[in-house]
Amino acid sequence: MQRPIPWLWITVIGLLLLAPGFTARVFFDVLEGFALLLVFGPLVLAGAGFLAWQWFRRRLITCPACGMPSIGAATCPACGAALIAADDRSNPTADQPASSAVIDVEVRDVSGEL
Repeated sequence: MQRPIPWLWITVIGLLLLAPGFTARVFFDVLEGFALLLVFGPLVLAGAGFLAWQWFRRRLITCPACGMPSIGAATCPACGAALIAADDRSNPTADQPASSAVIDVEVRDVSGEL
């Protein structure tokens, strides 16, 4: 036996959604919220992930002795080498302006070596 189509309920729900009243407004506001969440949610999560990665990357210190990266340690957890002094030595010209930096260029003739 086949169930009859509930035309009465379909009509009532249709009128509630089409009528410019509270029910239609709430339905479309909820629908709009879900659509915005689906569109902008991944974009916000990607931006937060990118900012977290940049924050994490700035705090990484690579050990000059063994090459192991670590965060917030004074000594390397793998070999025991000092990391604070290595971080200061890794960028000696950080305080020097770029206009006063000197670049040494050595010219060699490579055509005769082939």
